Amino acid sequence: MTIVRNLVVAALTAFPVLAQAGNEVIFVGTSTSGSTDNSAFVGSGTGSLLWMGPSPNTNNVTDAVWADTGRTVYCAQSLGNQVSRAAWNGSSPAWSTFYSAPGSCYGLGLDAGRKRLWVLTGASGSRELHCLDADLLSPGYGTLLAQTTVLGTASRERWGLSPSGNLAAVPHVFINSGLFEVVDTDPTSPTFLQVLVSTPVPGASAAGFAFVSDCRISIDDAYAYVLYAGLGTGALAVFQFATQSWLDFGAASGQQDMAVGVTVPNGMALALDRSFALVAGGGSVTGVARIDFDYATPANSTVTMFGSISAPNCNGISLSPEGTRACVTSTPASVAPPGTLHVFDATTGVVLQTVALGNMWNIYTTAWQEASPTATFVPFGAGCSGALGVPQLAAAAGSRPALGTNFVAEASNLPFGIALLNLGLSSTQTSGSVPLPLDLGFLGMPGCALLVDPMISYALVGPGTVATWNWFLPSSPTLFGAVFYAQAFAFDPAANAFGFAASNGAVGTLGF
Repeated sequence: MTIVRNLVVAALTAFPVLAQAGNEVIFVGTSTSGSTDNSAFVGSGTGSLLWMGPSPNTNNVTDAVWADTGRTVYCAQSLGNQVSRAAWNGSSPAWSTFYSAPGSCYGLGLDAGRKRLWVLTGASGSRELHCLDADLLSPGYGTLLAQTTVLGTASRERWGLSPSGNLAAVPHVFINSGLFEVVDTDPTSPTFLQVLVSTPVPGASAAGFAFVSDCRISIDDAYAYVLYAGLGTGALAVFQFATQSWLDFGAASGQQDMAVGVTVPNGMALALDRSFALVAGGGSVTGVARIDFDYATPANSTVTMFGSISAPNCNGISLSPEGTRACVTSTPASVAPPGTLHVFDATTGVVLQTVALGNMWNIYTTAWQEASPTATFVPFGAGCSGALGVPQLAAAAGSRPALGTNFVAEASNLPFGIALLNLGLSSTQTSGSVPLPLDLGFLGMPGCALLVDPMISYALVGPGTVATWNWFLPSSPTLFGAVFYAQAFAFDPAANAFGFAASNGAVGTLGF
């Protein structure tokens, strides 16, 4: 086992990434007026303004995400009807149009494992989710791969994609009289692009008037978070997928949402482990609030206002890749410059950097460079059936390939609890240049395919019908963003002449 781990680590280290741990770049976008709004790139650790300038590719930015281990930033624009792209070289951006959209673009979601970018776009009242090819090496880079047709005529703007890429929360804007809805964005699912959840938010309905400010879904696809503003108050509703119900944050009878501290919430950042969220807002009570969740007893969740951040009209907020720092934008008046970016400690609220943004105002977008990306293990492809159905390969519950932790993968539906796990660095060809997927019918495995390059194989044995693979990952910055591929083969003499059934494949990304 130690030899296997060392070989995989050595192979991954051969592909270094552009890590800048501690001084990742923060992109800042505005939504003001004219056709060439300003944007800025700021060093998070030093507080240095690396680049600032106007561009038609940053015209009324509604959202931004980093990709490709900090080499690319994508922007959604509500004017100009496009998703733009900046290639970042460390000192300046090279802007271009990535996708010409059929209408205003609101929000972006990156499915990093599948290298897909989602945007909500279309004419007002008929917006749909569009899925775009964001693989730099793909011949279809920047093209439309799929889109929903089920969101209808309701007005929608704020939405969120789960880090897994499997779910998108796309609620109605006016949530007091509308619906919270979740769409299946997993291309391997039989309900791909369909609405899975459609329900009112009781707390928002009781408010009389409320509109959605932000949405998030936890990395384990367990909870969805809907931040909304009402008449003189802000609240957070949390939906639990397992129970298909809303968490009750009140001590009194009846479902109650979480009061968030700020009067008019504008944005939210959710910790990867979903233990806390940060909310930025304005109004009579303005600034940044931290919510620490107690999921077992939601009424015990707490809100802490960060009084050390003297920042009126707080708007764009985001967390650093490791979750210990955060940034937020503010302006002294919501409709006039100058603007400011504050970098602060996510636990205490102590300000670490304050960066003047000149004549930038109405600054609703911040995006922290993903030079140290999120750790994910995402299934892809299809296996073939055996005596217990199709073997499945997935991360164990609550496990991710995060550096400095023990990652656990599970192979299930194993008739004898025995499987062979293949690990490699490609899902397109083997080291012998054989194209993948490879039909294994010639081995006596009809309907089965080899999905990953089998650089290393490891025998798994477990009790019952499940076997696990454990990999303790070192805390090495050189491994951030490294990608590996896996597939399991279940020992199953009844499956076919060769005696094995294949699982789906999975692509893992090392990170936080």
